[in-house]
Amino acid sequence: SLPAGVTFRDLFVQALNTAPFPWQERLAGEHLRRLLIRIPTGAGKTAGIVLAWLWRRRFDPSEEVREETPRRLIYCLPMRVLVEQTYENVVRWLDRLGMLAGQAEWEQHGSNGRLLRYNPMPEQEQLPEGWARQRGVKGAPIAVHLLMGGEELTDWSLWPERDAILIGTQDMLLSRALNRGYAASRYRWPAEYGLVNTDALWVFDEVQLMDAGATTSAQLEGLREQLHPTVSGVHVPAVATSVWMSATLDPNWLGTVNFDVQSQARQFGLQNPDVQTPDLAKRYLAPKFLKKAKSRMGETSECAKEILQAHRPGSLTLAIFNTVGRARDVYSSLRRAIPACGPRLILLHSRFRPEDREKQLRRLLEDPDPEGTIALATQVIEAGVDVSALTLFTEVAPWQSLVQRFGRLNRRGEYDQSYAYWWALPSDDAEASNVAEPYELEDLRQAEKALLNLTSVSPADLDKAQFTMRIEPGHVLRRRDFVDLFDTTPDLAGNDIDVSRFIRSGDERDVQVFWRKVPPNAEPSRDEPSGAPPSRHELCAVPFYEFRDFLSARSSARQVRAWRWDWLDGRWVKAVPDEVYPGQVYLVDSASGGYSVEFGWDPKSKHTVPPVPLGSVVPEVQSQDSAEYDRDEWSESGEWLRIADHTDRVVQTLNSILVHYQFPEDVRKDLLQAARWHDRGKAHPVFQQAIPEEDRPPQWRGRNDLAKVKGRMRPYSRPHFRHELASALALLQAGGSDLAVYLVAAHHGKVRLSIRSLPGEKLPEESARLYARGIWQGDSLPETDLGGNAVAPAVSLKLDVMQLGRSSDGQPSWVERVLKLRDKFGPCRLAFFEALIRAADRRASGGASAPAATVESTGGV
Repeated sequence: SLPAGVTFRDLFVQALNTAPFPWQERLAGEHLRRLLIRIPTGAGKTAGIVLAWLWRRRFDPSEEVREETPRRLIYCLPMRVLVEQTYENVVRWLDRLGMLAGQAEWEQHGSNGRLLRYNPMPEQEQLPEGWARQRGVKGAPIAVHLLMGGEELTDWSLWPERDAILIGTQDMLLSRALNRGYAASRYRWPAEYGLVNTDALWVFDEVQLMDAGATTSAQLEGLREQLHPTVSGVHVPAVATSVWMSATLDPNWLGTVNFDVQSQARQFGLQNPDVQTPDLAKRYLAPKFLKKAKSRMGETSECAKEILQAHRPGSLTLAIFNTVGRARDVYSSLRRAIPACGPRLILLHSRFRPEDREKQLRRLLEDPDPEGTIALATQVIEAGVDVSALTLFTEVAPWQSLVQRFGRLNRRGEYDQSYAYWWALPSDDAEASNVAEPYELEDLRQAEKALLNLTSVSPADLDKAQFTMRIEPGHVLRRRDFVDLFDTTPDLAGNDIDVSRFIRSGDERDVQVFWRKVPPNAEPSRDEPSGAPPSRHELCAVPFYEFRDFLSARSSARQVRAWRWDWLDGRWVKAVPDEVYPGQVYLVDSASGGYSVEFGWDPKSKHTVPPVPLGSVVPEVQSQDSAEYDRDEWSESGEWLRIADHTDRVVQTLNSILVHYQFPEDVRKDLLQAARWHDRGKAHPVFQQAIPEEDRPPQWRGRNDLAKVKGRMRPYSRPHFRHELASALALLQAGGSDLAVYLVAAHHGKVRLSIRSLPGEKLPEESARLYARGIWQGDSLPETDLGGNAVAPAVSLKLDVMQLGRSSDGQPSWVERVLKLRDKFGPCRLAFFEALIRAADRRASGGASAPAATVESTGGV
């Protein structure tokens, strides 16, 4: 039923305690597909797009509009500090509306305070009693998930049929869209890839800061449509679509070989009625006078002196630098010059652990002391942080970045006059080139020319300037790249396709580092506190090339001890400098140094790093996704179950998911058949022998059809054994469709496009006997009850499909079958089917718990 008499304005006022601007109301009436939104900084872009999606998905009077609006909103931002603030705001808005899944705990003043803890509880069925429900809105509540690296404490992929909001950095989200999800097990990649590329609305906010990510977002928009034909009605749900937002958005940034932005996207911006609104007009016309500073970039002591001279007591002075190093140097200079009773001094950049960075951010957001506040920051302050300075200093930067920085000055128009000072490049060309990074020198030269012609940088004056910069990424995602990324099998050397070049340009690509006390001459273990999985609260983002150099910088004074998690062997292995690449997570011994609470990541620091207390960071429940190849964690549960009992549960769960989709009957039957057969291979002797006979209750001894074990299983007698491959081969020989067979094989994410043996497998005595993933040619499976009146006959397994080319009887190989499926349905949609089977199996296996994620610092990486 439709909400009775609810308007978008009602919705907005309830969520934000303020009325919407006219442009926000207009946006709620727009079709949210391929929209280019150019709105000045401080005008409420985040609230505008989030509540427009919510309105169209749940409140719009038209059922057609509600159905065509994607069920997942994916909010992608270039920096962590923006993600943290957006996440807290969206949780707050949904909580006020009574539409939030689970419960949020707030500091002091309810939803007006700081977020302390939020547990999404996605299994909750109906909206809680609250504003939305009282107005007739029905349906499941909406969970908000934070994708910031580390161990994810809520598994959003378990609920593909539910409305949800995912908020994260471009690193975390684009890597998932490319099937190489950072900070996630490779076995989770396909399901998350299928979900973020299907039935989702991507919002790319602050596009001007995304460099290569902006181009990749446009290529994804074009390639998804080109690679996903409509097949027998399998256009429901549709592939994902995108919206791009920025105060300086230029459509030319998004024109790519596979996406014609001029003809395929629509532009949306302010109109005359918008700027005549008193509150918005005050922001749009805010007086911001521009002056060139006397000192230049890189002149540390002179810059510090000029900041002190311009600072006014009781106000905020903000200085923004292009590099962490220069911000740190000027901070050190000011710290020596400012007495203890002087202005509050703050250093803020992206190379802090979340808790330490959050403390600095909270200090920045507090009202200034009588002596005022001086904050030294990097690009983390450019967008999304709601601060309003009386005085601003900035190094010259690309034009789109400068516009964002000027947005931190007199942001709400509360001052009658405010001043922005800019530091020019050194006059010497060689020195200018040295300080230009991470930007191109020519971009900075062009920005300098524009600044010399301006005396005011109010939003109105910046709009009149109509100056922009081009985004020219060094690497462009092509059709072949995107298709190849469907395969998650590493090459013969164990390497993966590096997608970092499609996500960020240059050296600004990160690894995540956390520090723990590891006893001398010992190695970390997952069974010990020092080797437990990390929390996002202890992870620090570090440029991969700096961490590589950090590992190489061994000396008599400091031995760097660091480890990387090996997903195949399930253990920590020593970090090797030459094998460091973006997206990895590293454990460093605290005694190795490299970090300080005051300065953040500091590779020169040799002081012991104080670890984040383990009691506040180790997840209460470990991820139930298999962390290493041989583990069957889903099989280790709190009860004993036969294959038939477990399968009945999976089929029932899948049916509850499919009721939300309109698949054609043949696809629906294939999905249900895959669910029915997915664990048939657990009848294999290798699986059954891994269940200790002495641990079985008397009534379960001697059985060969157990699927769930109360407790932990023994290691398999054949290393790398995969029961799902046995299941798939049995279904193939029983006449199952290629789609059903593939989904059976892929439901753990470990057997997908190719079937080949892995290093360390046990070899059959017969040299000519085929083998792969612990399955040998001729292995026997007994007759097995699969539940639902389905009985699988006894079978002798054949591995002929793993060979190249067609078999002797003309049957296609495994690779040929999967490639045909990929091209028929498209890679994203095929992975989406994988996600449905995977979700049904996990939920039926008891993997649907959502432990609370403490957000003490609202931080993350």
